[in-house]
Amino acid sequence: MSDYMELLKKAGEFHGDICGGIVMGTKLAIHGMEHMGMTPGEKDKRLIVFTEIDRCISDAILSVTRTSLGKKSLKPMGYGKFAATFVNIDTGEAIRVVDLGANKKDSEDEEPGESIEELTERIARTPGEELFKIQKVSVKIDPNDLPGKPLEIVKCAGCGEVVMDGKHHIRGGRAYCTSCFDKSYYQLLE
Repeated sequence: MSDYMELLKKAGEFHGDICGGIVMGTKLAIHGMEHMGMTPGEKDKRLIVFTEIDRCISDAILSVTRTSLGKKSLKPMGYGKFAATFVNIDTGEAIRVVDLGANKKDSEDEEPGESIEELTERIARTPGEELFKIQKVSVKIDPNDLPGKPLEIVKCAGCGEVVMDGKHHIRGGRAYCTSCFDKSYYQLLE
């Protein structure tokens, strides 16, 4: 329980506070790493984690697993689900950890009227097996998405900006960024 509390404190400091998502995300990350034979709170270069929601739980997973976007070891998927997949890139072993409580309720795992302190104590005492479902999965990771130096770097034929990691598209034998090829999340004002 003390390892959980220590990792929860660090996740809360990283996130800015301790809320239900940080409480559950910390426990989920610990459970996933232990199931993979890895040490929670310690960086493991074999680990890539796919998070399925862009909410508090992902900050806790990042904090506990020591994965990061910049090192290409954290992959946000944006599925809106309280789940994460842990992949050992050396062995190919992969598990998906699903928060069972999130599937029972419309909100987080808090009981009605339960304070964050009470939730924290309850989750600290509850075995991971009672909170999460483990699914063995297969994950194919493109070599461009693995940690390390970029394998492909091209210049967009449209805007002239550099595109790394095979994220370009080919049209008429020329490379284009996603913004020029398809659509962008932004619109230029000038």
